[in-house]
Parts: sequence; structure tokens; C-alpha cells
Amino acid sequence: MLDLLAVLTPIALIDSASITPLGLVPLTTILAGKRPFGTAFAFLAGLYVSYLIMCLLFLFGLSAFLIRMNVWLNYRWNNPEPADFGIQIMIGLVMLVFGLRIAEKRKSRSGGRELQSGVTPASAFGFGFLMNVVGFPGALPYFAAADQIAQADPTSSSAVIAVVYYVTIFVLPLTAIVLLRALMGQRMDVVVQAIQVFFDTWGKRLIMILLILLGLILIVDGVAYFLGSPLIPIGFPGKG
Repeated sequence: MLDLLAVLTPIALIDSASITPLGLVPLTTILAGKRPFGTAFAFLAGLYVSYLIMCLLFLFGLSAFLIRMNVWLNYRWNNPEPADFGIQIMIGLVMLVFGLRIAEKRKSRSGGRELQSGVTPASAFGFGFLMNVVGFPGALPYFAAADQIAQADPTSSSAVIAVVYYVTIFVLPLTAIVLLRALMGQRMDVVVQAIQVFFDTWGKRLIMILLILLGLILIVDGVAYFLGSPLIPIGFPGKG
């Protein structure tokens, strides 16, 4: 179980990078209003509860499919066919073409709503709940985490514990910001603004760069396979 949690931790932190910059905007508004901390934790609770529900539904609804898919992918990884590399090239092209757009996908699914000042805890909870509901189709890191959980073949209770842990790590950065704001007061506002500027400036750029690089690697490896010298010679005749 500890090994599984160790694997889930970095995935959850990567996943949190998609919600942190979006959550900073409503949190900044909430912390500047009345009852800031109660309302802020209501917002975080909305994020937590909605993501927990969807993650559990996804895991228990698709766990059997994920296990079968993993067995099939493992076989094809060690016994590839030319068609696999053709598909790989197409996937690489898609990643390359949409690399500049996919970073905006989850943000666009946040509903385009702004949280108004003077919001109540109930409204903050609903807003946080909605943010994750509409953004879940873009939660690609969790899909990888669900695959890791399915591969571990845990009991139902252990799987629930793993998902609870994952979602806790997912909301941890935003929770830490609220706690630090409570401890440091308005001095933390400068830090929050700096974090938001960092995500706005570099977050999307890093995602785009990684997608483009991975897309290029897939394309080059697929083309190289047909030329007789794949970058990763797994399953290539006479080389693995």
C-alpha cells in the first residue's frame, strides 16, 4: 500500500498544477471578503468532495477495463506491429498540433464563471464543486493514477483509501495557501500573487513544451522504425 501511495503522490501533485492556478483567483476574492477562512475552506471542500466522488466513480466503473487494457498494452509493447507505429506517429502529430491548445482545455471547461465578492460559504462550496465537475474530462493525470491503482489490485477499502489520499494531495497546495494566509495575514497576498504570476507565465508554457517534445519523440521514433532504426528498439526484429 505504501508503495502505491508513493507512486500516487507525484501524480497527484502534477494533477494539482491544473487546479491551483484556477483556484487562486476565487481564493483571492474569498480571502479579501467577509468570513474569509470559513468561506475558503467551504470552497476547498467543494473541490475535494466533487473530485473524490468522480474519482471513485471512475475507478470502480472502469477498473476492470483498465486491467484488461494494461495486459493488452503490455503484450503489444513487447510484440509491436508496424500498425502500432503508424498509430504512434498519428498520436505524435495530434500532440504536436494541439500542444498549443490543450493547456487551455481544462481552463475553458471551468465554466467561464467568476466568483463575486461577498460570496457565502454555500456558494463557495458550489463553485468549487462545479469547477471540478466540468473540468474532470481534462484530468488526465488521474486517469494514469487510476491505472496504477487498478494494477495494484487492492481490496475495495484499500482502493478507497488510495483515492482519498490522492484527492487530499490534489487539494493540498491550495489548502496550504489558505493556512499560510491565516498565519501570515496580508503578507501572504504577495506570495499568492507571485504564485499566480508563475503559473500564468510558465505553467502553460511547460505543459506545451512537454507535449510538443513528447509528440516529436513519438513521431521520430515511429518514422525511425520504418527506416530500420527505431529510437526504442523494443520488439524490433533483431534488436530486442
